[in-house]
Amino acid sequence: MRRFLNRLLPKSMRSQAVTIPVVRLQGTIMSGGGQFRPSLSLASTAGVLEKAFSLSAPAVAISINSPGGSPVQSRLIYKRIRDLAAEKNKTVLVFVEDVAASGGYMIAAAGDEAGENE
Repeated sequence: MRRFLNRLLPKSMRSQAVTIPVVRLQGTIMSGGGQFRPSLSLASTAGVLEKAFSLSAPAVAISINSPGGSPVQSRLIYKRIRDLAAEKNKTVLVFVEDVAASGGYMIAAAGDEAGENE
């Protein structure tokens, strides 16, 4: 909708800024989880990763806040991020909010560049 409305404006009033999609990965990494105990797994992140990488942006930013967890799920998420980056030819920017321990660090290693959160 915003793209449609932007086309209606004269070129001098259009924004030329690039919008980078941000994927927030928060919580313990495990295959289970539920309504009251959300978790990170390939199943819970695959959809949002696909959507972010399908947008017309030069990069995707991933914000991580995880104490770690399952090494298997961490590796699957890491691999999916790298596969999508190669397939869509995008740069992956990684930001750590509070903690990225163990599996969270492994997911952070999927980035091409790291940024700083303040």
